[in-house]
Amino acid sequence: MKYIVLLLLFWPSSVMFSQQQSTYEKPPVFNQCENTPVEQLKTCFNFTLSTFIYENFEVPQIVEDEQYKGDVSVLFEVTSKGNFEVVYIDTYYTELEDEARRVFKILPEIEPATYNGNPTFVQYSIKIKIPLVKPVEESVIKNQEQDNIEVKNESQEIDNINNQTQPYDGAAFTSQLNIPFTHSYYARFDANLNAVGTNAHTAAKPYVYSDVSKYYNIKEVNESLKKETSSW
Repeated sequence: MKYIVLLLLFWPSSVMFSQQQSTYEKPPVFNQCENTPVEQLKTCFNFTLSTFIYENFEVPQIVEDEQYKGDVSVLFEVTSKGNFEVVYIDTYYTELEDEARRVFKILPEIEPATYNGNPTFVQYSIKIKIPLVKPVEESVIKNQEQDNIEVKNESQEIDNINNQTQPYDGAAFTSQLNIPFTHSYYARFDANLNAVGTNAHTAAKPYVYSDVSKYYNIKEVNESLKKETSSW
């Protein structure tokens, strides 16, 4: 019994389908992909095949004259010997079918797919875009998409920070936080606290802002010391 392995891959010039590859399966390998890591062999196979089609496919004159825009659907097989064999072609023009068969006929013999280390055949379905579009490596597309995502995420993060940022209103100066203790700083408001009738006499230090703010406006004093600026 033959097992068909389907793998979904997209290229600007063509769309290729095959069954999802299992752990024990290795896709066909072009000479250009011999030194490619195993996990990238599927991508290399598709890109190499798409590039070969793009460079060798000659769009028939009638197709150009009638300004046809569509595709050529090709079901093909890579045999256990590494040869390409067309199984079925579906397209609007017989001229496009003939050209597709010609291109697949001149494809080189490649290393066949394997299952459990044994050579096997595999079938694929590919759509050749008309007019032809130069294929782009999937890794390049993914890198560009990742760059766009990172830029977008960074932009959103900055926007979120800006939206959540509020101007400082000096709330600490009336809070329950301790006032940092230094003799020079406390000397500024000791007189206010120890004034007759304030009922604020205390030897316990450090003071808290909420207690001192009743007799000495630290916030107002700090504001008066600020300089007008338009940048950091």
